[in-house]
Amino acid sequence: MHEHICRLLLDRQVRFVHTTSKTLGDILKALEREYPLTRSEVCLDAKIAYELALTGAYAAKRTACMFPTEDLYDALDPVMSSAYTGVTGGFLILCLKEIEEEVTPVGLFAKLPVIVAEGTEALSMAIGFGYTISEKYEIPVVIQTPVLPEQRGSSGRMEAVADTGTAAPSRFIKNPDRWAATPKFRYELHRRLNEKIEKIREEFETYEGNVTIRKDSTGIITCTRSSAEFFDEDASMLCLSTVFPLPLRLVEAFVTDMDEVFMAEGPYPVIEMQMRDRSRVFRGPSFAGRKKTKPEETICGFAVVRDTLGAASSINMAHGMKKLEPERKILAVTFEDYLFRAGMPALVNTMYNGSSYVLLILASTREEEMKKIIGAYGCNNFFHIDDISEIARFQDALEFTVLFYRGII
Repeated sequence: MHEHICRLLLDRQVRFVHTTSKTLGDILKALEREYPLTRSEVCLDAKIAYELALTGAYAAKRTACMFPTEDLYDALDPVMSSAYTGVTGGFLILCLKEIEEEVTPVGLFAKLPVIVAEGTEALSMAIGFGYTISEKYEIPVVIQTPVLPEQRGSSGRMEAVADTGTAAPSRFIKNPDRWAATPKFRYELHRRLNEKIEKIREEFETYEGNVTIRKDSTGIITCTRSSAEFFDEDASMLCLSTVFPLPLRLVEAFVTDMDEVFMAEGPYPVIEMQMRDRSRVFRGPSFAGRKKTKPEETICGFAVVRDTLGAASSINMAHGMKKLEPERKILAVTFEDYLFRAGMPALVNTMYNGSSYVLLILASTREEEMKKIIGAYGCNNFFHIDDISEIARFQDALEFTVLFYRGII
């Protein structure tokens, strides 16, 4: 599935791709034989990846970043600056939504265009449209896409743009008013950014990825179809791909045609906050009593806590929950890379304060290294499991327990 996403991107003649994922990096390196003008690199963190890709875009190269959605929040410093300085080559930030974390709030916060694409066709369309917007208005564009089953295999690949075999020369025009972005010039850059956003809003009004489905007089506005799956199937729906800037005329026309409208966009009301009139819009689980209840995730009798607040955030959250509810059985789930990047301080804090939950680390290649490090911290209560059902053996554990599992759950 990751190879297919990489191909959808590289088919657009991207010259530089930077990622934080070794999996994506290996795929991109292998694909360089088919795309000889593309260069890729695996970076230590998202800030480095973002800044390297941004540098290429400053020099008029078509560039991209690829990393999980939560990684974008680690790069907010250059993200915020890039909205003002802009780019001269097209620049896409392709964020893969593998957990609940979303990047939609970044658009509203940083004033960067955000497109949500679900499925192969939607992603193909978003990548092409994203580069068009980025190059036309000289601004980075964020695309959020879930890693879905239909993105596996080779079907749905966009037609590749012909590769001439030669790359256009780099071009960087010295302009302190723009690239320095010092306080003296920031006001002017802010004014230009606002003008860009309004022009992009107009472009988003006719984007084909925004889909209106008219059925009942009750409507749902959402940016992901999955977030609306708990609502009545007879309701009308406005599925917005262009989350920021919001196509206001399209949204207001939908609201006008409905008797009542409900928002389904997760914990961050990004769409709702951009609407000029919210008097007829409702938010939350009411939906006239017809919304289904989403159950809490459990595994083998444990309440599952995932990295919803950032890399390895489940470790701190599980520790806090266990302190508040000592009798509750908590299973924190994180990834190998997240533990090394951000989880070590949380791990030490958990052991220092005597938490007794179970930490499940989804390992890949560094399990033995993690065991040595955790052991050096004073915890030898760790085990490898070959099947998720084995977690049940640790329901009565009275001390902090670490499990390693090679796979994804």
